[in-house]
Amino acid sequence: MGKNSIGSAITYFFLGEYFSDALRTTITVVLPIILFFYLGNPEAAKGIGVGALLISLTDLPDNRLNKLKTALSSIIVFFCATLVVSSVLYNQYLTAVVVVVAAFGCSMFAVYGQKLSLIGTMALIVCTFVMGLHPARPLYFSSYILVGGVWYYVISLIQILIRPYRSLHHAIFECLMSSAVFLNAKAKNYDVDVPLDLQQKEAIKLHIKVNQKHELIRNLLLTDKYAMNPDNPKGRLLLERARLLIDLYEQLNAVHYDYALVRDTLATGPSLKLIASLIELLAKELEELGRHVRSAKAYKGEVATNIKYYQKRLMLLQEMECLNESQRKIVLKVVSNMNDIVRIIEMIRGNEHTPEKHLQELSGPISYPLFITGDRFSIKEHLSLKSPIFRFSLRLAICFLFGFLLIWQLEPSKYSYWLFLTLVIVARPKFSITWKRNLQRLKGSLGGVVVGLVIIYFVKSPAVLLSFSVIFLLGFYAFNRLNYTVSVLFITPAVILTLGSYQGHFDHLVHDRILFTLLGCVIAIFATYLFPIWDSHQLKEKINKATKDCLQYLKVAIGRKENLGENVSRMARKNANLSLSALSEAIESASQEPVRKHLDFNALYGVQSTIYQINAIITSIYLSLNHKPEQADPAVVSQIVNHLSEGTTLPDSTLKPDETEQESDHSTRQKLAHIAVLSVAFSRFNAAFRD
Repeated sequence: MGKNSIGSAITYFFLGEYFSDALRTTITVVLPIILFFYLGNPEAAKGIGVGALLISLTDLPDNRLNKLKTALSSIIVFFCATLVVSSVLYNQYLTAVVVVVAAFGCSMFAVYGQKLSLIGTMALIVCTFVMGLHPARPLYFSSYILVGGVWYYVISLIQILIRPYRSLHHAIFECLMSSAVFLNAKAKNYDVDVPLDLQQKEAIKLHIKVNQKHELIRNLLLTDKYAMNPDNPKGRLLLERARLLIDLYEQLNAVHYDYALVRDTLATGPSLKLIASLIELLAKELEELGRHVRSAKAYKGEVATNIKYYQKRLMLLQEMECLNESQRKIVLKVVSNMNDIVRIIEMIRGNEHTPEKHLQELSGPISYPLFITGDRFSIKEHLSLKSPIFRFSLRLAICFLFGFLLIWQLEPSKYSYWLFLTLVIVARPKFSITWKRNLQRLKGSLGGVVVGLVIIYFVKSPAVLLSFSVIFLLGFYAFNRLNYTVSVLFITPAVILTLGSYQGHFDHLVHDRILFTLLGCVIAIFATYLFPIWDSHQLKEKINKATKDCLQYLKVAIGRKENLGENVSRMARKNANLSLSALSEAIESASQEPVRKHLDFNALYGVQSTIYQINAIITSIYLSLNHKPEQADPAVVSQIVNHLSEGTTLPDSTLKPDETEQESDHSTRQKLAHIAVLSVAFSRFNAAFRD
């Protein structure tokens, strides 16, 4: 990464949503603490400050209506949790019963979706904080928590009323930046010095990241009834940008083809380097576009006016005159694809709209609610050990029970609640995520302790120490959604400096922070073997889902789009991408599980890679203007279906790679033949994995 890139990244961070939200949240949390301490009411200062601090972590990017629902739910749940727990603190056994039940109940909130799952997690953290603060007046303290929650969300809702599409603009910005990284990775496919298998793994990881950005944009935009109002010009502009981003990703994916064939065919001459340079320049254009996309104003300038891009493109076109027919067809295909990417970039940059035909499609047949990833709200389905949510909730409740039994055996400490706080934060349903969270928390906590001790050694003034804690709190909020390790690195010295300045005994504080963090991490790791949820056991199901969605996408791509309808076509494309992402995440998770030694990961990576390549070629067919349904050979399609279907045995006579490599006309027939070859490879990899 060059100096300019580092400088741009720093600029984006400080001018972006993460830092500005962190600054606003820090001020919102600290202001009432300072005010009420100044007025001589430390109980109110602690209650309102803790209420604002914890409820702020439920405030994720969202539209106005959804954020209002989150605010009301969080405020009510926090108040009830605080009141119940603080009312039973006089009896340690009753406290244990209530908190263990709360651990189970709050974890079951996940049944009702991701947002309520987060509220449940934070409510459980509220319970642990109440145990640590041990308020003398439960109703008063619960009221202060209520006031802190209301105070925080009033500020947050005022901000979103003033700038309703701020989070959506930022999501589009991040999507463009991720797309630029993805396109840069594509350029490496034309570099003969980069092994294709390594490049393929990198592309799949980036594919997952870009799809996550698309999902965020869908959920922010399509659930916002104000933005989706046909009479709202800003909403229509954002809807158009979102559609163009998905079209852009299709074009980026369609750059993918038979790279081994391309490298071999264009081995001589400068064509490969010129293509790679052009793709890298387009990636830079995407980054440049990202700088301006958060504004609704059009940005003057076109890719075609980029002197370097124009010169490289001209050189490639001149080079085509020296190529043979098969080489020329490959270059023309790549140039055509890059032209489509340029067109989409310029449309986003100029706030242009698609032709009238597509506008009719956007306003008419497309049913946008279909494209929102919903949650199932049936509690009955999850009251069984077959449910991962129920299994995890039961596991966490047992962890809390064991935690209480453990701390009762240790010397009493006012900071023992950190054990439960650690459990809530690091204990996740899956082993891989729990292990990762443990490492992140341990590294961040130990690093934060070192930072805190250094500051304590050199600084003795309580006022200066508290000023440092505010700065560290700002850092925690700024990195909370970006990097958990760094966020813990900031919050740990903030806690040490704040509590140490207020209560003294820095040495005891640091000792307990390390001890109870370690105990919580150890309990969380060992507990993953209790009612375990292994991704390795779900791989066959994920593979079947990915191949099923892949075949549906193929059916849509080779069929008549006008007969299938826009909803069916777009949904097939979305499902194929999401199921591939889910499979890739499951493979990554399984690679960190204890049972990984019993899995054939070479076969799994082969399955993953071939499905990814097949989806990319299907996208190429889907986007082809020259494709006609009659060009699809039913025999080849049938062979593809057989190879990708579960339990299919390999026939004696199958297509060999060299039968298709001789063709390079990029027709539907040739693309399907290439998919057929890949489907044979998939069948072999799949059989090896299942054996």
